[in-house]
Order: sequence, then structure tokens, then C-alpha cells
Amino acid sequence: MKNKNIDIYKIADEAGVSKSTVSRVINNKAGVKDSTRKKVSKVIKDLNYKPNSSAKGLASKKTQTIGLVISDITDPFFAMFVKGAERKAMEANYNMMLANSHWVVEEELKCIQMFEEGRVDGILMISGGSEKRLDSYLNNLATHNLDIVVVDRKIENEKIPKLNSDNVDAGYRATKYLIDLGHKKIAHIKGEDVASSDASRDRVRGYQKALAEAGIKEEIIYPGYFAREEANQATKKLMAEHPEVTAIFYSSDMMAIGGLKALKSMELRVPEDVSIIGIDGIEMAALMDPPITTLAQPAFEMGYLGMEKLINKLNGEASNSHTEDVIFQMELIERDSTSKLD
Repeated sequence: MKNKNIDIYKIADEAGVSKSTVSRVINNKAGVKDSTRKKVSKVIKDLNYKPNSSAKGLASKKTQTIGLVISDITDPFFAMFVKGAERKAMEANYNMMLANSHWVVEEELKCIQMFEEGRVDGILMISGGSEKRLDSYLNNLATHNLDIVVVDRKIENEKIPKLNSDNVDAGYRATKYLIDLGHKKIAHIKGEDVASSDASRDRVRGYQKALAEAGIKEEIIYPGYFAREEANQATKKLMAEHPEVTAIFYSSDMMAIGGLKALKSMELRVPEDVSIIGIDGIEMAALMDPPITTLAQPAFEMGYLGMEKLINKLNGEASNSHTEDVIFQMELIERDSTSKLD
């Protein structure tokens, strides 16, 4: 069992060496005589000392800890992203600290500042925020050599690698899919107005592009705030004000789930009366009645690759692959929540 009263200073005192020498031994670094290394190693063994990440970081100036900022841990998409990031961190022997911003820019800034002050080696963040003050803060951190990788955010800084899904294409394909089924009265429940979401805005652009190409002039857009209950209320409001709508494109599966519940409460059948489609590809959407058609994002892969890029950057690998931006395409999964318009 680890002796909690033993620390690196005690080891240094017992071995008659400096704490930096002890740290070099713990981290298996060069610059220590064999005889000294053996003496320090014996003291460590005799005192049953188990070095923690702080002790290991004294020589390397690293904590072996990465901060991860997400928008909503209760959303299965983000939970799967975290699993992917965690898998890579564990493979590379890094610890991971998680912070949840709740889609609030002020909270996102607090999360980043907390990690900065808590001395993590780098930050991986997936969130929709794209406000000038947040981008400015991130740019300043990157300039001062804190490594950052961002997902689902557009930021003009070559020092910050970015991973993004092609959200314009996703919005376009979701809407065109409904158009190809014969629908003309198509509404969109967006996620925007929450942390100034780049993903939401791009999906709106895709929706608008598909309508324009099909010669459909009427755009029917309501905010759902990337939340199930808010989308539920938005759907009720939408259908009360636009009963002619025959199809709804939701900017996330969680919102589509909320919308499905709302439509059922209004005694509207899915897909017979209203077809619905979402984005993300979360497992819960497949378990609904009916299962929800979606464009799936590779959430686990996004988390894994985002963490891999950050760790490669931290380790200063010769390859420049970690600096290249990555664009993910989404996969259309057809289910029973959509059908041709009679």
C-alpha cells in the first residue's frame, strides 16, 4: 500500500540528493549517475513510494493531464465523444479532466480558465461557441504556448488544429432527403442562439441551400437550443402556427426525440402526418417508436482523433499531421420516421 506521508521531498532528503534528481530518476531521464540512480531507486522501494503525476512532472514541467471541455455531458453524442477522447488518453498514459459548459459561453470561459490555472498540459474542446471574446481568449492562450485542439468550432489560427463535421452538407442532405420524398412544407428546428453555435448556423445554411435549389421560397425556422424539452415546446409552437408542415429537420437527434414526443401529444402520426429527421446518430434515436432517420457523426472517432492530435502536438512529434484540419462527413441512416408524401 502507498505511504501517503512520503513525498518527493522526503525521498530527496533520505537519498541526500536534490528533488530534481529524484524527479529525473522517477521519469527515467538521463543526467543521473548509475550509483545515484540506484541509491534513489532503493529509497523509493524501501519507503514504498508511488510517484504521482505531480512528482513526475517536476523535471518535465508536465502534468500528464489534459483538460476536456464539452457542452452537455447528458447528450449521448458528447458522451460518446468523451469515450473516444478518454480511450486515446489512456493509451498514451495521460489523465483527463472533464468540464461541462452547459452551452453557456461564460461557463465555457470559466472552464478554460480553470484548466489554465490548474496547469494542464493542453486543452481539447468540443462546443458550439464562436463569440469574438472566446476566440480572442483561445488565440491568446495558443500564442502563449498552451496547446489547444478544437472540435465543431471555426477559428482562424494556424496554431490551433480543428476538427469539424461538414455541417452545411449535413443540413443540405437532410433537407434534400425530405424534398426527394416529395415534401415542400419543410420546417427546421435549429440549435442556434446557444453559445452562437457554428454547427447550428451551418446546418441552417444547408437547409436554406436545399430549399433554394428546389425552388421552395418559404423558410420555417424555430430555435430548439439543442435540448429535448426546448425542441418539444418549439415543435408544438411550430405546428400550431404552421399546420401545413409535413416534414421537420431537427439539428440534433435529441431535439428530434423531443419533437417526436410533441407530435404524438398533438395526435400527429410520424411519419404518416409528419416526417422527421435528425443529426448525430445517437443510439437512443434508433430505439424510438418509430426509429428516427438521422445523419450520423462519428462521435467516438472525433474524440479519439482530437485527443490524438493534441497528444501528438504535446509530444512535439516530427510529423505535421497534427496541425492539419480534419473534416468529417456524416452518414445518412434511413429509418421509419420519414416516408414519401402521398
